[in-house]
Amino acid sequence: MNESEDVTPRETKSDVETVRACGNVSFTLGVALALLLLIANDGELPDQALTGMLIFTVIGIGLRIEAAIRERGR
Repeated sequence: MNESEDVTPRETKSDVETVRACGNVSFTLGVALALLLLIANDGELPDQALTGMLIFTVIGIGLRIEAAIRERGR
């Protein structure tokens, strides 16, 4: 057969954009969660809310870094 033997999928620009968008959403969700809970709880954040906010923020930053590395590696 005349098929190419290179079976590794190539990353397209839309892959990088998707990862970056997911990172933006996660980061924004973490910050919004903190702000909404601060408003709802009269300026006090419960420990669970702080943990959730930090998790979303770290995931968002990590995805943004991954997208930058993927884009630079091309």
